Amino acid sequence: MDYVRAASLEEALAAALRPGAAFVAGGTNLVPDILFGRKKPVLAVDISRLRELRFIEERGGRLRIGALATVTDLLESDRVREAAPPLHESAVEFAGPLVRNRATVGGNLLDASPAADLAPPLLAQDGEAELLSAEGPRTLPLASFFLGYRKTTIRPGELLTAVSLRSLGPNDRSAYQKLQLRRAMAISVVSVAAALWMEGGRCAEAGIGMGAVAPVPYRSGAAEAELRGRVVGEAEAEAAAAAARREARAIDDVRASARYRERMCEVLVRRLLRRTLGLPSPARAH
Repeated sequence: MDYVRAASLEEALAAALRPGAAFVAGGTNLVPDILFGRKKPVLAVDISRLRELRFIEERGGRLRIGALATVTDLLESDRVREAAPPLHESAVEFAGPLVRNRATVGGNLLDASPAADLAPPLLAQDGEAELLSAEGPRTLPLASFFLGYRKTTIRPGELLTAVSLRSLGPNDRSAYQKLQLRRAMAISVVSVAAALWMEGGRCAEAGIGMGAVAPVPYRSGAAEAELRGRVVGEAEAEAAAAAARREARAIDDVRASARYRERMCEVLVRRLLRRTLGLPSPARAH
């Protein structure tokens, strides 16, 4: 395998046009894939020193995060903590310190694992992927970015440069939870992020991001529809939770059965909505 360390975006894009090229930054996904034979790139294009891809900024009511921002960067950013609390919470749950220092936002999304920790909170807050190739830039909703298990819409020679999300304000509501088999360093069994943009006591817009349920991370449009435009209380939270379960196209794997995942979609959506809305705990555990 050949290796090129790109000194500029132009150099990276030119190298990526070679057959069998793969971008690498933190390497926390690509290196294990190569070691276990899942991927066999002919050329590794190292973009880790492209500082213009490592940033966190606010622009036009959206929070933009460079593809090379690390999970540690998310943890240490006051902007992320204030404008995207679920993303900050997902970073807290992400692997361990050594991996967080290397793993990048772009790499986590491009790996396209159903259990990608950062995907549900980004989806919940109307995430958009910013892409660049020799032909120019393009932007698309993150909800359209994932095509299948470890498959994305990214084209040959194209680079994910940033992701943006709709900011949450002080009066908006949000929550995140990752169900895992142990307390740390574990892949999600199911993860859910909820974001509610409030106007007075009414939910003007809702985002429910689901991870480790289906072959791809996704937004639960059915659950969102039960919340959007309504004053959300007990009944609406229950309806959204039930809708999330009905919509789930759950997978079986070594961590959980499809049936269990379907049930947890309902439980976690209910739990998150109750928490974020300040509803009292139910008398009976669900």
